[in-house]
Amino acid sequence: MTWIDQVLESTKDSESPKEYYYWAGLSAISAVVANNVYLDRHYYKLWPNIYVILVGRSGLRKGPPVQLAKSLVEEVDNTRVFAGRSSIEAIISELATASTSKNGRPPIMDSRGYLVSSEFASFIIQNESALTILTDLYDRNYHDKTWDYLTKGGGKKALKEPYLTMIGASNETHFKEAVPQNALGGGFVARTFIIHADKKSGSNSLTEKPDTIVSIPDLAAYLKKLSTVKGAFEWTPPAKALYNDWYLEFDKSEHDDDTGTLERFTDSVLKVATLLSLSRDTSLLLTIEDITKAIEVCSAFVPGARKVTLGAQGKSLSKEGIAVVLRHLLSVEGHRDTVSNLLRKFWGHFNSDEMVVIVESLLQAKAIRVETEQVPTGRGVGYTETHLVLDPKVLERYNKMGKL
Repeated sequence: MTWIDQVLESTKDSESPKEYYYWAGLSAISAVVANNVYLDRHYYKLWPNIYVILVGRSGLRKGPPVQLAKSLVEEVDNTRVFAGRSSIEAIISELATASTSKNGRPPIMDSRGYLVSSEFASFIIQNESALTILTDLYDRNYHDKTWDYLTKGGGKKALKEPYLTMIGASNETHFKEAVPQNALGGGFVARTFIIHADKKSGSNSLTEKPDTIVSIPDLAAYLKKLSTVKGAFEWTPPAKALYNDWYLEFDKSEHDDDTGTLERFTDSVLKVATLLSLSRDTSLLLTIEDITKAIEVCSAFVPGARKVTLGAQGKSLSKEGIAVVLRHLLSVEGHRDTVSNLLRKFWGHFNSDEMVVIVESLLQAKAIRVETEQVPTGRGVGYTETHLVLDPKVLERYNKMGKL
């Protein structure tokens, strides 16, 4: 059982969505390992710092996972924790100052910090450059030694080996306020894991003590061990082969993404893979399991993130998905394809639930017809494959107009 598995097990009676706890756990690992570990990308070093924002409607229990991550990192006490309302200037000033620890450890001499907020929109006091600064500080590889910031009245602040991580929470309305439309394509969203959920993991009135209770000291014990690990990650041969194959396939696929999330997706997968490796043990080895799981969980977050950011831009997710499907059917041989192939090819645009809405909309518009085929498996039991077929009138109209 990995450390993340332990987090999920100890919180199984909580109503908060499990994906929130999963990413809160990754965030905590990211914070405590700090500058100690990295993956050599030859042209640059990839550090495992991540930004995470949990997004969902009010009442979805976003706060407990954020609080858990904060408590765990504070228990380890090897990085500065910024919680509550603050200004970006105050955070920079604190990062530039050596910090003593509560547990007798040596002072923190580099500029490491963990930003925590159960309401992201109120975390950073209004400053039009705050998200730009957070974007710049995220890229640790560009600031290997120092990062300089010239304040209006306080002179220059120099951050030594800056390493910033973050976990926050927001509903969709407040996310729109915190990340305005002009910031969506500016790089902050592309560097942030926006974890969207629609429903609680279950119902629990908590009138009785749960069978499992989170023990901060017990969970933090392994994180304290991780905080002492140093060095570069190494690839196991199967992991390297899998990543190479996936990378080449991903690099050839279509990426229609205004935020830049998919352009940075390959590095995002590697960051998560390093954190999953650390969740398993301290060997600093990337295994095929780490890469497989990282691709899975990163692929799962993209449709929800697109839903949040498209909403912030005033766009309709289903409308955008309809356009993607129509463009594809216009371009492929026979002007038809299976639903399963569309989901594999355009996983970054929509998930299976959203695909149902897209198909229904296209059927109502009489733009497609649906055909089913029984596919044998060789074991006596087959499965039904659904094909979407472009209506000839749509193709004729497109050929005349030259556009959708």
